[in-house]
Amino acid sequence: MINPDQTEITLNSHQTFYSIAYRHYHQMEQLVLARDQRTLISDEDVDFVCEKNAAIQRSAMVVVVFSALALEGFINHYGIERFSRSFFDNHLDNLKPISKWLILPKLVVGRQLSTDGQSYVLLRRLFRLRNKLVHYKTQKKRISDLIEDKDWVTERHARDAIQAVDALVQELKSLDPTVDTSWLLKAGTDPYA
Repeated sequence: MINPDQTEITLNSHQTFYSIAYRHYHQMEQLVLARDQRTLISDEDVDFVCEKNAAIQRSAMVVVVFSALALEGFINHYGIERFSRSFFDNHLDNLKPISKWLILPKLVVGRQLSTDGQSYVLLRRLFRLRNKLVHYKTQKKRISDLIEDKDWVTERHARDAIQAVDALVQELKSLDPTVDTSWLLKAGTDPYA
């Protein structure tokens, strides 16, 4: 008989975070498709495209934030699984997420992610944008000074965020073959995301 007082389970959220990002990414793709199929002939068409652009931005924001949550949650999980919880909490937990992605594999397997590679570039971009979103500060600009990628979260940012999760986890697995990547494949089938 199983004794619930003695049975341990691992609680983590990186798969759920990624599933949420993944689902919103695919919703965003549908919005982009609907927007791009609309021909701008009337004011109603312009309103439709503006509404789709706003919905695309909202979905892209969710993708960016939850992709960053997934990566931070996963690297924390990796560290806790490879070291004691006490060691992780006392010596590694206060590192910034980007530093964790470099330092933890180096400590575990003696090798680190390539800082010249695409996954590292995506990691830095993702956390820069995530920080900009979660630490947002109001600003005033002239309409004529608005620049798409600088002032909005776009479908490109969302695509890069999803790509960052996959690329980083795969690169970590190439350094440490014991890394479980199955949760990446389950993102599209999670009924709770």
